Amino acid sequence: MSRECGALSGRDEEIARVDELAGRPVLMLVRGPAGAGKTSVLAEVRRGWDGRGVKTIHVRFSDDVPSWDQFGALAVVSTFRERFNQFGDSRMAAALAAVSRLCVPETYCSGRARSALFAELVRLFGSLRHNELSAVLFDDLHAAPNPGLVVTAARHAGCTVVAACREDGIAEPTSLGMLADHVLDLRPLTEAQVDELMTGAVRGVLDQSVAPAVRTALGSLCGNPGAVLSVLESLRQQGRLVPLRGMVCLADPDQPIALPADHELVRLVERLTDTGPQLVALAATADRFRVDDLLAFAESTGRDLGACGRTVDLLVAAGILACDSQGALSVSCPALATTVLAGLGEHAVLALHGGIAEHLLRAGHPRLPQPALVADHVALAGAALPPTPDVVPLLCAEATRVLAAKPELAARWYRAALAHCRADDPARARELTGSLLRLLVRIGRYDWLGDFVAEVVAAGVPDGQRYEVAVGAALAALHTGAPVPSKVWDELVADPAGRAPLEFTTRWFEGREEIRLDELAAAFAPFRVGDLPDGPQPTPDDWGIAAGRHDLVVLFGYLLGDEYGRPRGGPLGLYHRVITGYHRGEWAEVLSAARALELCGPAHTPVHQLSRLLATEIRACEGELKLAAEWLAEAREDCPFPAMWSWAEIGLLWRAGEVQRAIDAGWRGYERAAAAAERGTVVGLHWLLVRLAMLESEAGNVDKLLELSELARKWYGRYGGRRLQMAELMLGGLAERDFASAHTAVEVLRKHDNQSELMRACLIASSVADEPRPWLHEAYDIAKRLGGDRLRMVIKARMRECGVTPPRQRAASQELSEVEIRVIALIQRGLTNRQIAAAERVSEKTVESYLTRLFAKTGCRSRLDLATASLEGRLTLPGCDRSGTA
Repeated sequence: MSRECGALSGRDEEIARVDELAGRPVLMLVRGPAGAGKTSVLAEVRRGWDGRGVKTIHVRFSDDVPSWDQFGALAVVSTFRERFNQFGDSRMAAALAAVSRLCVPETYCSGRARSALFAELVRLFGSLRHNELSAVLFDDLHAAPNPGLVVTAARHAGCTVVAACREDGIAEPTSLGMLADHVLDLRPLTEAQVDELMTGAVRGVLDQSVAPAVRTALGSLCGNPGAVLSVLESLRQQGRLVPLRGMVCLADPDQPIALPADHELVRLVERLTDTGPQLVALAATADRFRVDDLLAFAESTGRDLGACGRTVDLLVAAGILACDSQGALSVSCPALATTVLAGLGEHAVLALHGGIAEHLLRAGHPRLPQPALVADHVALAGAALPPTPDVVPLLCAEATRVLAAKPELAARWYRAALAHCRADDPARARELTGSLLRLLVRIGRYDWLGDFVAEVVAAGVPDGQRYEVAVGAALAALHTGAPVPSKVWDELVADPAGRAPLEFTTRWFEGREEIRLDELAAAFAPFRVGDLPDGPQPTPDDWGIAAGRHDLVVLFGYLLGDEYGRPRGGPLGLYHRVITGYHRGEWAEVLSAARALELCGPAHTPVHQLSRLLATEIRACEGELKLAAEWLAEAREDCPFPAMWSWAEIGLLWRAGEVQRAIDAGWRGYERAAAAAERGTVVGLHWLLVRLAMLESEAGNVDKLLELSELARKWYGRYGGRRLQMAELMLGGLAERDFASAHTAVEVLRKHDNQSELMRACLIASSVADEPRPWLHEAYDIAKRLGGDRLRMVIKARMRECGVTPPRQRAASQELSEVEIRVIALIQRGLTNRQIAAAERVSEKTVESYLTRLFAKTGCRSRLDLATASLEGRLTLPGCDRSGTA
């Protein structure tokens, strides 16, 4: 594992405490677990003291110190020789020669010789002083055979002594704390400090999803800087830290993050022969592995129960395993479990569970005392356990028992029951297949669903279930981004009942067509067996909007009701975050999900294209025109949504100040969009018409504005729907100065989640209203919530044109400090307290204090209120006009 160099984030206070001891004849002990940053603290202190003229010797001990070298004199001699050219003199040379001569095994056989060596060490350390400030830093002092002796020698010489020693369940306890004048325990870093550390380590801006993923993987080690840095370096070497559109992202986010194989804790587990890795594997994979279950482990593997118990004690003391009040064991660091499991190999882990399962089943109890334990090991053994039909009733009963509380565990046990079913029991196989298919869909485990469908097809699809299995194959493919395997496809498509869902996936992955609701319903609606949930049902307009957005997550929810589980990740889950976040104005979330989507699944599906266009719009609104252009180029002009592409393109051109180019491009784009609309594809057409109309209005082209109003009326008359209705109302209000139409558009949009469109509707209403003030204020309020100065500053310019007093900057600059102004700006960008703390290099508690003061100064009651308050101008922040709203 790499040393802790650079792991200084969050250690300023500790460094300052050590630094203030310079020149004082005291001993400070710096303690902490491996990776806590002890070496980095000492290195930083040494740099500071060297710069102030303090003679500093930095002695490093290692695990290969000879056991006979009780004083650690070899390391001391080596260090003094390295530094001799810098401040050596005759006194130091004589003392160094004497220590070198005595530093042999024979010296420690005689009390007189040991005393002589100790005296020469004191003289050697004393040669540092010579009327000057001096200090001795001892690193990894726990590695010395008798660390107290060498520390005492340095203290007797009158030096300032700082000793770093590991203090955890691995290192042997020492008595150094009793010798020390001061003890400094390095605390774990806070989340904000860890985020700052990671940002510095990758030399780039981390996507907001990376730090939480790393912290979750590290578990109990998430505040350990050495562990954080080593994991980041491992991810970099694996190619999983990928620069993408201005951010560093985590590739394959669904894959587990592993602790490096050379990490101290991994090496400790490996040193415990087979027992340590196997116990860690059991604690990591079993639903519940208790201390009482050690008996089954020991008997099934032929090990001594007492030895197994001692190994567990060591693992708990080292912080590798945690043990709760009921004796249940768990792995404290998921990344460590991932590394240990990989080291054992999948076959060995299956065999381990298989051996325990066979042992428990051989016990022959008519009523097994721990049926859940048996069920879990049988399921986890997989193919390592021969088919055992007798366990099927037990597996089914236990799965049914835990179904409500632990549906994923129930799915695992049902799947095992199916694998152990008798070949001559088709009724049971059919029942389990159908139940498990629906359960996996209900809990949203589409990754498991694809594997299960492949198993069912390989074993032979039960009679009457080809449609259900085909739906399972289609849902798994759509949600994971992995097309249906050819063997599964060939087996299922031959049946007319299964053809519709499979053909839908083909059209989806080709990504050239708008969703046809009748085809979607025909393919998937028969899968639902229960009634839709009580309460308001989606209207035809709701269906149309979800289809226009290509949000299959919403559409499947409409179709299947409670029988559909929303995905945790995958392309559909990520795109749902993109489209939902965009309409709610949560732009930081949108960009993070869009970047993750770029690294997930086939890059040419409809959701990838739409995601890129929304990212183009957001980046342009934020003034990041280069990044916006990169997103637009990735979407490509020949994408299947010409209206959306042109909408994003002209928004980018307009914000770059090229108004006429934007108008010309808009009309060219409209021609392509109209051709697509004739074929039934109207995605983004309403946005394009509104944006182009606002540009023509700004340019004073009344005839073109009226033409666009007629076009909006034409397309709404042909296709209907709320989206085109809004375009007709907004353009009617703008072109014909019809306030009633503009006001109606605002009222309808307020009821639905589309903040950007509502802002534009407010701007149009302000341009035709007798009193524009409230509409401009509402538009400005939305612009601030969305983030970025461009939107806000253009609306302020409109306010000045209309004679509306814009919010004043004076109040903010007079009443708020510079730090408070920056905090508000970061809140407007959607950053959390933790992210603000990292950006400002302060603790999360400090950010909370800033917020408390801001609430008191402004009268705001929440972060959202603070981010959006603007009517009186009390929170207007300094900025420059570099934006647009079209």
